[in-house]
Amino acid sequence: MKCELVSIETEDQVVLNGAFFEGDPQKPAVLMLHGAAMNFYTGIGRFMPEILSPQGFACLSANHRGHDFGTAPDSDKKPVLGLMRERFRDCEHDVRAWVGYLVRCGFKEIVLMGHSQAIPKILYAQNRAQFPGIAGLVLISPPPSVSRMMRFLVSDNYYERGLFKARELAELGMDDQLIVLKGRGTMPWIFTPGTFLSFYGPETPAGTVELIRRIWCPVLMVRGTRDFEPVSRPLLDDMKRNAGSPADCSIVEIRGADHFYSRHEGELGAVVLEWLEHLARNRGAR
Repeated sequence: MKCELVSIETEDQVVLNGAFFEGDPQKPAVLMLHGAAMNFYTGIGRFMPEILSPQGFACLSANHRGHDFGTAPDSDKKPVLGLMRERFRDCEHDVRAWVGYLVRCGFKEIVLMGHSQAIPKILYAQNRAQFPGIAGLVLISPPPSVSRMMRFLVSDNYYERGLFKARELAELGMDDQLIVLKGRGTMPWIFTPGTFLSFYGPETPAGTVELIRRIWCPVLMVRGTRDFEPVSRPLLDDMKRNAGSPADCSIVEIRGADHFYSRHEGELGAVVLEWLEHLARNRGAR
């Protein structure tokens, strides 16, 4: 399994890094995007390529601009971003850049795979761009929206405090200030006011049930039975009903798996691999 570290620059000059695992160019390549505050070498990007690449599926485990909490610039002219400073609508730039990379590598078909907060980004970018050659989407633990997920992670009380503070600071033009919210467990959530409003405010476009309406390719949705409460089976059922092609949507639940699929990585990989192989066979028969 050959792996190469790669870098691209988006059209708005954000440098993103990733790892490309080679595969059969006659099969769809898989672009993998991580969840909030993670990066290309954690989560699905860490274990999924070693399951899929030996079976012929090229994998690109990639950072988007929301990787880690904060980023260091690659030069003095590059923006400093990370989870605390990104804007939701800019996700289109990231997906476009990585899709373009795979197209330049010679792949005619691409599967977009995302975990958790990457899923609204994938759906939004595909809504906006309708990238040609997208053969399917794999949505692992999709949230209903990032705002509802944030309410769950920090509680309604802390969410409302954060929203009030974000609006107040934004009105004062103080977007360089940071808002810190106490989360479940030991990890705090840190944002600029503009980031909070862009992702977690009531006007955010990051709602998966609505965004999936303009997705017409095959979709695989996966959740663990011990996933976070907002990642519910009724949510996935609603997404399937709203999809552009409900008959092409599949839902799989992995018993005992949590949001990060700890100790269930192999089961998740087997589910995704079976779906990809079915997708490749069906498209090859056309």
